[in-house]
Amino acid sequence: MDQSSSKEAYLAIRTIIELTRCYDLLDDVMSCHFARFGLSRPKFNALMQLRNAGECGLSLSELGERMLVSRANITGLIDRLEKDDLVTREVDSCDRRVFRARLTNKSMHLLKHILPLHGVFTREAMSGLTGEEKEILINLLQKLSSSLQEK
Repeated sequence: MDQSSSKEAYLAIRTIIELTRCYDLLDDVMSCHFARFGLSRPKFNALMQLRNAGECGLSLSELGERMLVSRANITGLIDRLEKDDLVTREVDSCDRRVFRARLTNKSMHLLKHILPLHGVFTREAMSGLTGEEKEILINLLQKLSSSLQEK
């Protein structure tokens, strides 16, 4: 193996290690952040997807597609959110085989409280990078994602 391919192999491994470390740390930080509100990251993401969908809510399959999770995982997640009185699960008026998830008043109130704090938290979490560095990182991560999807 020549010196340039040896360095390329080292850099590839080092990049994966640093991305993994950063993701693990970010996951821990975000988990602690959401725990303050009695939520997990998946619960928060589901609530945000439902909020963005509006009053009609989403079918469980639509929610699963948007969150990139399986039907079984969405069912369990909705079960937990329903138990916490954060969502309702209702039969779709047009197709009785389909269940739709909608936000409750409790979850809308919770999100109204959380979102300003979440905005401050995310800005602080990313404050180690300048705006230009964030744009570069976003572009690099998108480029890497595209490359990985082609594999």
